This record gives sequence, structure tokens and C-alpha cells, in this order.
Amino acid sequence: MLITFSEHFALPVEEVFSYFASPADWVRLYGSAGVRDLGLGWYAVAIKGFPFPLVAKSTVVEPGRLVRWTFRGFWRGEGEIRLTPSPGSVLLEGYERAGVRWLFFLSPIVERLLLESRFRKMWELGWRRLHKRELSRTPETSGNPTAESPAA
Repeated sequence: MLITFSEHFALPVEEVFSYFASPADWVRLYGSAGVRDLGLGWYAVAIKGFPFPLVAKSTVVEPGRLVRWTFRGFWRGEGEIRLTPSPGSVLLEGYERAGVRWLFFLSPIVERLLLESRFRKMWELGWRRLHKRELSRTPETSGNPTAESPAA
């Protein structure tokens, strides 16, 4: 299955990048039942609604610009986000290609019927959280990506 996306956020590029810097950071975006460091840059990210954790590793990290990752274990695939900053905002574009490793020719059927909607909902949850983050920012905190507004 291939999921592509293009989202615009009124947030500093550094703040958006911080959600993707490594698979361990994904829990801030998607929620999680936990993250386990497997060593050598690999993380097992247990995501609610998925039968097995996403075991992932960042393969390319260019801070504020690009992150690529790969999966292993139950899942096979890769993904990428590209960040294009503009004053006070960022365009996030990319893709995630994921499938079930051991199902071979049945994998596309299982992906379409059982998994694709879950992956799409996971990404949509992340986008909602980032858009909610936009709304929680005040003029006083807009220059500081770690500051929290009183309403947050």
C-alpha cells in the first residue's frame, strides 16, 4: 500500500521536524502503546489498532529538511517526509509504502481490506494533532517551539 501526503502547517519547521526525527518521536504524533529501543537505531513502536509494532529505523536524517525510514520484522516498506519552510509555516510532503512481509501475493489484498484504512487514520490523527498544535500557539509562543500556551 502506498500513502502519499502533502500538508501545510503554520508552525516552525523545527517543531514539525521534531515529530519525525526518529521513530521514537512518532508516539508524540500518533499515540502509542509504547516504544522499545532495539539498538542500532531500530525502534519497535506499538501503535494502537495494529496487530504488530512498527519496527522502524531512520535511514536518512537531514534536520529541518528530510527524514527517510525503513521497516523490518512483520512489516516491510519505507517512507519519507520532506519539509519546505516558508516564513512562519512549513509544507510537509512525502509518502509511506508499507505491507505485510510474509503474505507475498496476498499482501495487497490484506492491505487494502484490513490495513490501509488504519494507516490512513493513523496519519490523519497525526495531521489533526499538528493542526491542533497550530491553534494552541499564541503570538508569545510562536517564536519558541517548546513553549506551551496557557490553553495547551
